[in-house]
Amino acid sequence: MTRSAGRRWTEGLCVGVLLALTACASRAPVVTQVPAPPTLSVAQVARLLPSKVKGAEREGWAGDVLAALDAEAIPAAASEVCQVLAIIEQESGFQADPAVPGLPKMVRQKLDSTAGRLGPVGRRLLGDVLAAKPKGAKRTFGARLDTLRTERDLDRLFRDMLAYYEEEYPAAYAAADLASSLFGPSSFAGQNPVTTAGSMQVSVRYAVEKAGPDADPVAVRESLYTRAGGVRYGTARLLGFEAAYDAPLYRFADYNSGVYSSRNAALQAQVSRLTGVALATDGDLQLYDKDGEPRGEDSQSLKALLLFRERYAPDLSERRVRRDVKEEKTADLEKTDTYLAVKRVYANRMGQAPAYAQLPQVTLKSVKLSGERSTAWFAKSVDARYQQCMARHRQPAR
Repeated sequence: MTRSAGRRWTEGLCVGVLLALTACASRAPVVTQVPAPPTLSVAQVARLLPSKVKGAEREGWAGDVLAALDAEAIPAAASEVCQVLAIIEQESGFQADPAVPGLPKMVRQKLDSTAGRLGPVGRRLLGDVLAAKPKGAKRTFGARLDTLRTERDLDRLFRDMLAYYEEEYPAAYAAADLASSLFGPSSFAGQNPVTTAGSMQVSVRYAVEKAGPDADPVAVRESLYTRAGGVRYGTARLLGFEAAYDAPLYRFADYNSGVYSSRNAALQAQVSRLTGVALATDGDLQLYDKDGEPRGEDSQSLKALLLFRERYAPDLSERRVRRDVKEEKTADLEKTDTYLAVKRVYANRMGQAPAYAQLPQVTLKSVKLSGERSTAWFAKSVDARYQQCMARHRQPAR
């Protein structure tokens, strides 16, 4: 082969390769980026609030919602904004420190119960402290208790009562100890019949945990009674975790019954159908104590998962199943062998894709509710408000 012929052959080969690469490239899938939804301004968010919120309050709420989303690094798109606004409307009607109906009676019942457990001395101490009136005060503690309206009123009353007894009886250890048992900061959560606070009625325990170990619990609680603080912690609780929900409805349910409750409820329903074991689809795979810590005994859901392992997934060890359920409050549950096995077996046995989420069935018990309600009721009620907010967003601005 001559040099010129070799060059032509080489050039032809290069052209062929380029044509082949071009053909391959033309057959490659075209990846199109979906643009992120536009973020809203204060004025645009203010327009989404219900008409009952008046004047400057509208921009105030709007600014606090945007600040809360920014703190969680969540873009302020219409859907996210409307989810937050729907929770606020449902939980407080846009009141930063909402009144609690019947609060004085609830607190008296709780204090009477605690004093009774402390015996005659406890009852006498409770009577004495409620009848006391600190220097310069116009009303006794009992009179203040009878006019309580909000969580903030209750919090401040308890702290004032403890300060009074610490000052009045510095040398009477027994009396001070009893007073601390009734009104002290360490026992306040136990005496307080209301465990959520602020405009979004976020869990006080969640807010304290979110603030971190160095935060002052009293300061965190005080912040919940402000518009900015209530929205800040409530927004984090609502939107601050990843989940593959195809509708906000399931986040609303999780806000009420715990993170990933809707995802876990679907898993419970699938395990129940595969094993024939009747399960409460409450979103909890483990049993928990009043402080939210897992208890030692096995839940019905765990027992059903162990039965599932025996029947359908013998390669799974019991230890693995027990370890996997500990991830139920995290996104990592979806990566576990147990979760994946249930989904795989369900799809094969039932001939249909397993649902990712369903509304958990949980009966609500709260001193703030006048009748029996459920998590499903709560989620649907919030969702109706969310849909109204999104409808306002779709309306052209005037």
